[in-house]
Amino acid sequence: MINLTLIRRRAKNPNLKFHFKQIGADTNTTICLCYIDGIVQDKILQEVINRLDSISINSIISTEYIQEFINDAPLSPFETVGSTERPDVLVGKLLEGRVGIMIDGSPFALTVPFLFIEYFQVAEDYYNNFIFMSFNRILRIASFILSISIPALYLSLVTYNQEMIPTNLLLSIYASRESVPLPTVLESIIMILVFEVLREAGTRLPSDIGEAISIVGALVLGQAAVDARLVSAPMVIVVGLTGIVGLINMKIIGASIVVRFIFLILSAFLGVYGYLFGVIVLIVYLMSLRSFGVGYMNTVGSISSETIIDSAIRGPWWQLNLKEFKISVKGKIINRSRAKK
Repeated sequence: MINLTLIRRRAKNPNLKFHFKQIGADTNTTICLCYIDGIVQDKILQEVINRLDSISINSIISTEYIQEFINDAPLSPFETVGSTERPDVLVGKLLEGRVGIMIDGSPFALTVPFLFIEYFQVAEDYYNNFIFMSFNRILRIASFILSISIPALYLSLVTYNQEMIPTNLLLSIYASRESVPLPTVLESIIMILVFEVLREAGTRLPSDIGEAISIVGALVLGQAAVDARLVSAPMVIVVGLTGIVGLINMKIIGASIVVRFIFLILSAFLGVYGYLFGVIVLIVYLMSLRSFGVGYMNTVGSISSETIIDSAIRGPWWQLNLKEFKISVKGKIINRSRAKK
C-alpha cells in the first residue's frame, strides 16, 4: 500500500479522510478509501462504498482484483478506473474530487472516477515548463490517433481509393507490391501481429536482452520478409511507424491495439468509408461511457478556457490556480456494482 504518511505530508488538510474495510473471506485484505471531505462529491463516494460492499470474493492480492469488480464497463478496452503508484499523483487526484482506493500489500492505488483525457496526462506535465509539456501532451493525443488510423488508411487508399494517392507514389507502391502473394489486408494483419509478438517478447525478457531482440528482430525479420517478397516495403514502413507512435503512450496501448484491428477490418470491406464509420462509432461509444456517474469524455472537445487549459494542453500554474478542479456528477448514478455470486 502507498505509505499513508506520504499522503499526509503532501495534503496537510484536516478534511483528508481514510476509511478502512476488510474484503476477502480467506485473506481479510485491508482496503483503504482515501478522499478529502468537502471536495469529493457525496454521490461518488457513496457509489464507491456500495460497489466495494457488493464484492464477494475469497481472496484479494492486488488492486486489479478490485478494479474488475468496480469497473463501469468491464468488457471495454478503455479503462474507467485509474491506477498509480506515486503519492504525488494520488494527492493531485484527491484534490480534484476523486477517491483513492489502496490495498494492503500492493504498491498501486486506484483512483475513481477516471476520464479519457487522463490517458494523456503524466506527472511530469506539472513539473516542467508548461509550453514544452503542452506540446508533449498534444503529441501523445496525435500519436494515439495515428496508431489506430495509419494501417486502416493505408489499406483503404491502396485497395479502394487509389485516386486519392498521387500517381507517382501509387506507381511506387504497386511496384513494391509486385510478386507479393498476400493481399494487402492479410499482409497488414500478419505484420501487426509480428510486431506485437516482438514487443511482448521485449517486455517479458530482461531489459538488456529484450531491447536487443526487439531491435534485431524487427530489422532482420523486416528486411528478410521484403527480400523474400513476402511483404512489401511500404507495409513494413506503415507497421513500423504505427508501432513507434503507439509506444509513445503505453497507458492506452491495449485499447489502441483493439481499435486498430477494428478499423483495419472495416477498411478492408468499405475503404475510407469504413474507416470514417469506425471513427464515428468510436466517438459515440466513448461519449456514452461513464465513470462513477461522470462523463468519460468530460472536458474533451470543449473550447471553454476553463476546461481546455488542463485537457488538451497544460496551462501555466497562475491560470491553473483559477481553474475549478472539482469533478461533479449530473443526475443519478447507475449502480453497476458486480458481486461474484
